Amino acid sequence: MNITTYYWERIKGHRLAMSGLAFIIFLILLAAIGPFFTVSPTVVNFDEKNLPPIGFSVEQSKFSSEAGSLITTHVRGKWEHPLGTDGMGRDLLSQLISGTRVSLLVGLFATGLAIIIGAMVGVTSAYFGGIIDNILMRFTDIMMTFPFLLLLILIVYMFGSSLTLIILSIGLTGWTGTARLVRSETLSLRTREFIMASKALGASDFRIVFHHLLPNTISSIIVLATLTIPGAILAEAALSFIGLGDPQVASWGNILNAGQNDIQTAWWIAVEPGIMLFLTIISFNFLGEGLRDAFDPKSE
Repeated sequence: MNITTYYWERIKGHRLAMSGLAFIIFLILLAAIGPFFTVSPTVVNFDEKNLPPIGFSVEQSKFSSEAGSLITTHVRGKWEHPLGTDGMGRDLLSQLISGTRVSLLVGLFATGLAIIIGAMVGVTSAYFGGIIDNILMRFTDIMMTFPFLLLLILIVYMFGSSLTLIILSIGLTGWTGTARLVRSETLSLRTREFIMASKALGASDFRIVFHHLLPNTISSIIVLATLTIPGAILAEAALSFIGLGDPQVASWGNILNAGQNDIQTAWWIAVEPGIMLFLTIISFNFLGEGLRDAFDPKSE
């Protein structure tokens, strides 16, 4: 049995992790093929605004020019919009699919950038030590003193709210935890026999760092990345919810922001993206917990 099969068998025994993995795969498929089967999330149709999901009906008051007054009617969901529409008549299913794509882009790319920066800072600090370690760790401490969300709000407020900038901002400010973890593991690895043997054989610092130290921290990095992705997704959703997200894309936070004022009359606008956000966050957390248990030898 190779090492990959060994860890896969251990992860398979973790039911919550497998449930989380199944939902994440569903999200990836939804983001990849969903747009081919739905209308554009930006199409506006005021004649179909605030339609409820299939199986629900609501009372709506509309002005009748013939009667000269408001007429209350029962409006039922339509199969053309199975999850309903918002206050501008935009299809919520297509908006949720767009939000899925945005959340996965933010979660994966922002976390990837943060992991790369954090891993390089951590391994460099621990391996070289001395003044380099002091400088890098004091800079890390300074970064950790700033409230993460407030720092993001400041950056987005100053430089704009494009999706690319949001991803970069999350990645460039969310690496401190990775740096601390990788530094801690590298400190214990650099005194191991195989590292000392590599130095004795004349291996360069570059080879020792990239061929010995980083590969031996990869399991911890994978677990941390899985647990960091939800934070990145929540950060983007929070920015969008308070009106600092990219207005050009339909993200879950933007949908929540649009639906908060209509929660009494059109509850589904806020509830549906909230459910998607909750399930996504908890799925990544379940998967991260399963990976941590699988890679931990103490859990044998």
